[in-house]
Amino acid sequence: MEKTRTLLLLLTSSIILFKLYLFPPTQSHEDLKAEPDELELTNLNNNHTWPLLYAKDVVSLNGKNFSEFMGKNRNVMVMFYANWCYWSKKLAPEFAAAAKMLKGEAELVMVDAYLERDLAKEYNILADIVDFVVDGIAVSYKSLNSWDVISAWVREKMTLGTYSITTTDEAERILTVESKLVLGFLHDLEGMESEELAAASKLHSDVNFYQTTSADVAEFFHIHPKSKRPALIFLHLEAGKATPFRHQFTRLAIANFVTHTKHPLVVTLTIHNAEFVFQDPRKQLWLFAPAYGSDKVILTFEEVAKALKGKLLHVYVEMNSEGVGRRVSQEFGVSGNAPRVIAYSARDAKKYVLNGELTLSSIKSFGEEFLEDKLLNQSDQISETILKLPSQSRASYQLRTHE
Repeated sequence: MEKTRTLLLLLTSSIILFKLYLFPPTQSHEDLKAEPDELELTNLNNNHTWPLLYAKDVVSLNGKNFSEFMGKNRNVMVMFYANWCYWSKKLAPEFAAAAKMLKGEAELVMVDAYLERDLAKEYNILADIVDFVVDGIAVSYKSLNSWDVISAWVREKMTLGTYSITTTDEAERILTVESKLVLGFLHDLEGMESEELAAASKLHSDVNFYQTTSADVAEFFHIHPKSKRPALIFLHLEAGKATPFRHQFTRLAIANFVTHTKHPLVVTLTIHNAEFVFQDPRKQLWLFAPAYGSDKVILTFEEVAKALKGKLLHVYVEMNSEGVGRRVSQEFGVSGNAPRVIAYSARDAKKYVLNGELTLSSIKSFGEEFLEDKLLNQSDQISETILKLPSQSRASYQLRTHE
């Protein structure tokens, strides 16, 4: 399969550049330097010629030659800069060193974002959250500050791609080792569909992308064998969910779908992901509720998860379900059918029970107090037996389809 062209767009300081586009500097460059004593860049701070220093290793592009250059080169990384910007000047030598290191593998180019405003606007450089574009897709990346990091990142993006599956034996082996994956059910393992899938995969180094043309393999991954192709599904094995893709089969749509799907706001506890949950070092907020009749409190819990996303691990337990749900509920001291919210600390295996009505405000405040260690006097110890739940091969269970 032909490799897909990769475009990597670097914005060295998006907020700074955004302000400069709107308000070109009227003061001297010395005044604009944020850290005047930290770095002196070849005594070029008083003029606009410093980009010429890197012409040997870095190609300078503009609106007239950009498209032609991109059409002739498969792997390109672009640094948009402002020639009066301190951070642009600071990063430029590292960028040039990376270009020298990647010579023959990828092309690293520079574009004056102030002079080439139309080109910058095409890649959303005026938006203060955009740092890169990979194959025309905006992706945030904050740590490219040295030549070795830049080189490693570019090489990673060039090597990522999709893996082909042709038999159910291969599929079963994959399901036993993966925690989450993407599978595309395609007309052909080469061509436009495969290229779109491969391009999207370059944005998600933490998720493996697979493709197949086999209806049997597709069915094994919970895609109906008679589904209209191309079809795609995200399997989150730890969460016990299979989420089908229902958008146009383009790299941008696929990449955005995976971004929003791979980190579920609330993890539904199952026998298959219990080990991962209990070993997660983050503080956790648990909702115990029956599978039926609890829609309102579950939606409220999801709203709390949105508000506290990245701060707590949010877990939902179907308290009356056979197996792990019932057992964990017993271990946590939860009985009856009334929903309960409990904060759990894996570090010391202690629980903190929320008393009172379960509202958005009360659950959110409870979670925030838990984060601030204000619940220390309300704790109970959790039995160590809960940490020794039996495991089961991922390949042998049925995923819950999540629409």
